[in-house]
Amino acid sequence: MLQELYIWSLSNAVAGARSAGLVYEVAAIAGRHRRNHDSWRPHLEHVKNIISATLCHAEKSKPVLLLGAGLGLDIPFAALNAHPAGAILVDAVETPQMRAHIRHNKNLTLECADITGFLAPFWQSKTGDELSPPLIAPILHHDCGLVISCNILSQLPLCFANSPPNGDTEIRITDAVQQAHMRALEAFKCPVLLITDYERIETTEGTKKTVLTVPPHLLPGDANEEWMWDISPLGEAQDGSRAMLKVGAWLFGC
Repeated sequence: MLQELYIWSLSNAVAGARSAGLVYEVAAIAGRHRRNHDSWRPHLEHVKNIISATLCHAEKSKPVLLLGAGLGLDIPFAALNAHPAGAILVDAVETPQMRAHIRHNKNLTLECADITGFLAPFWQSKTGDELSPPLIAPILHHDCGLVISCNILSQLPLCFANSPPNGDTEIRITDAVQQAHMRALEAFKCPVLLITDYERIETTEGTKKTVLTVPPHLLPGDANEEWMWDISPLGEAQDGSRAMLKVGAWLFGC
């Protein structure tokens, strides 16, 4: 609990992020990681290994752009720091843990930015459900050697809608936010590594339910790799349920 309070108190965030609950969510993720360290380790290590292996596709004279820095749990800091042009790590919430990593890796920079372009308009409006996200997500730093969307595509709409979305408005916003992110990735003139979950399998008292977290038509074909993330093992949820995520990695634009 003290760790969560530390993160909540000392994190910086873009306009609208605290209202959206993003700072609270990042702190909660730290708590869940602490409780489920062993269950999460295979996923986190696999993501680090994929990113490290993909760096060979990055142009050496241009920085790597990583979207979804979070707490840095799935980021191979040493590998990114060794890239000749360094890396720019972006998130709507700047945690004290990430600031510490940046201090120890001088070839990395940290940027606090809203890559949906929708946080402030939605949360500062009394009629946010009538607004529409940008058609293309406003991602800066287009002169990059490699872009990495790191475990965020399924998470981006959760500031504005449930998962699965509840009602027509939430469905519309969820689709628009995810489509805008994919359009932005496809616009880059460099290789792009997309890592995201796309299905959540919930098991309660022997009954399974599958929830799409990213619709198949948004994904760029067959994944290069796929694996399972035991994100909520037995004992984590109070109702005795378990949740697994199907995760994939796609490399395109090479």
